[in-house]
Amino acid sequence: MTTACLLVLGVAGLPRREVRPDPSTARPPAPPVPPAPLPGPRTTIRLDPADAPVRAAGRGPACAPDLGGGPYPDEDVWVFGLTAGGVGARFVAVTPEFVAPNRERVALTVPTEGGALTVDDAGASAAWLRLPAGWTLTGGSAAVAGDAGSFALTAVCPASATSSS
Repeated sequence: MTTACLLVLGVAGLPRREVRPDPSTARPPAPPVPPAPLPGPRTTIRLDPADAPVRAAGRGPACAPDLGGGPYPDEDVWVFGLTAGGVGARFVAVTPEFVAPNRERVALTVPTEGGALTVDDAGASAAWLRLPAGWTLTGGSAAVAGDAGSFALTAVCPASATSSS
């Protein structure tokens, strides 16, 4: 290589003898790995009946950045957690049941159809889901690893505003 070539490569920011990677082979960063559920049998539990029916607008706002964030225009954030008897248990999937304003019954599974499952530093398992504003929580079920009797609606972040359409 001539000195001129080395100067051009140096000006371009390439160290000597380094090949520029091909952008078509660059891999995107891996998504974060969700916490592993506890080993052992899975149990299906129900939402605490005291938590339904309820609309997000009927609850005091409790918005948390690590649990769905908010408030969002035209979307409510629903947060579910295991009750005190579920210490050490982890959500595998949560399926809350809702009635939409058009009276359609809807059951969505977290995390398959949205939202996320989380475990905090203290080991508490939670699930959150963002939905259009105005839906009514009517019940639900959850698959858990470990032992728990029921799960609860632990927080709601109601929509910041709703459109009048």
